[in-house]
Amino acid sequence: MHKKPILYVGLFVDKKDTQKNIRTSADRIAELLKKNNIDTITTSSKRGRAARLIENISVIIRSKNHFNIAIVPLFGTWPSFIWQEVITRLLKILKKKIILTVNGGSIPMRMDKHPARFIKALKRADAIISPSGFMFHYLQKHNVQTYLIENPINVSEYPFYFKTNASPKLIWMRSFEDVYNPEMAIRVAVLLAKKYPDFTMVMAGKDDGLQNEMIAMAHQYGLQNKITFPGYITLQQKLVYAQTHDIYICTNRIDNAPVSLIEFMALGLPIVAVNTGGIPYMIEDDFNGLLVNLDDDAAMVNKIETLINNPDLCSSISKNAYNYSRQYGEAAVLNKWQHLFEKLNTV
Repeated sequence: MHKKPILYVGLFVDKKDTQKNIRTSADRIAELLKKNNIDTITTSSKRGRAARLIENISVIIRSKNHFNIAIVPLFGTWPSFIWQEVITRLLKILKKKIILTVNGGSIPMRMDKHPARFIKALKRADAIISPSGFMFHYLQKHNVQTYLIENPINVSEYPFYFKTNASPKLIWMRSFEDVYNPEMAIRVAVLLAKKYPDFTMVMAGKDDGLQNEMIAMAHQYGLQNKITFPGYITLQQKLVYAQTHDIYICTNRIDNAPVSLIEFMALGLPIVAVNTGGIPYMIEDDFNGLLVNLDDDAAMVNKIETLINNPDLCSSISKNAYNYSRQYGEAAVLNKWQHLFEKLNTV
């Protein structure tokens, strides 16, 4: 029997605009399905929320006779929540089955304040996906049946650079916005630069308003020759930086299941991260990474120095992190999606 495509609602890479090819989890999963012969209709590559919503609605209506199941992301911010409400209500009117992927790291905080709003949205779905143990366990507490399906990476694209010794050469990589707390990375850099003349750090990522402020902060502390700001970096650039740098730091105030952590685990870099959101569900302290409290600059410096001074710990964390990253490989993730589609009786 011919199987109908899956409709995936979200933000996808614009193949014509190489300057804005920032991968979302939706884009990664859609690519995984397509290359494994699961026909997938993707909805929009437009960055503006209003333009993307209009295009999503247009694609849904035009394709209504060609799909039975739609995958829709749920984020916590109010504009994104409204966006999801419009899309899922339309899909219900069209009598389509809905898979809701719960992506936003801020959802637990927002759901604690307005549980009815989120529970109503979740009940509209035929299946609910959590990409992290953090969100999975949180939703279980609210008696919401959830499937744990991780965000995939193509592990074959990430060579393993076994780090047996660590130098004070760091990578920080997220969007430059408040939720990812780039200020903490700069403060940590100030402390490390005082102790290590060879300290350097790359701060990479899309500018969402704070990059110039971070560049100014680096100049303020005399670190303009110690910290580089390359902007958004491609996979090939990540591979280059992973060879020349030894430690990845994560300073996020809120997060769910950051793919960046898995990428650098797969590359073999030991990670020192804050213990917020879903991160402690991914990193076991002293086993496949090191954890500190949010905004505890001194503790992060101490953990970095522990890696520098303890090659055995550095080696074991590098290897254990690499092994952990394998569960995010495409074959394992694809198998979970296929079982879910079978359960929902795709045709």
